[in-house]
Amino acid sequence: MYNDNYESCDETFVTLRVYSTRLSPQEITHYLGIAPSKIIEKEETEDILMPKPIPYSAWFLTSENIINSRDSRRHIDYLADKILPIGDKLKELASRGAEIDISCFWSSKNGQGGPTLSPAQLSKLAKLEIEIWFDIY
Repeated sequence: MYNDNYESCDETFVTLRVYSTRLSPQEITHYLGIAPSKIIEKEETEDILMPKPIPYSAWFLTSENIINSRDSRRHIDYLADKILPIGDKLKELASRGAEIDISCFWSSKNGQGGPTLSPAQLSKLAKLEIEIWFDIY
């Protein structure tokens, strides 16, 4: 099912992104019960290093530097399998105003080809009711 050497791909990874104006990254972590790969804290005030406040908190879970494959299907399955058990919690966060999506970074080795999605992956993503988008270079 996977082609870890995916010849047309130079690099790929996926990231679940949760943005909230009301919940802190720590609250999101506690609610989901999964440690994030990275967080961004909401900033209420401006300072010299950050001229504009950040109006939201962000919580990320990524396959970057975890899955060693150039096949985006392996990355998507890794992430989907981690978050399927908490799918209802993600839907609840979305109903409370959080913005949630999956970003798939995909860099072409030679300007040809592209990522592949399998029917099984599309089924998992449909159960999660989370949009996936592709950042292709």
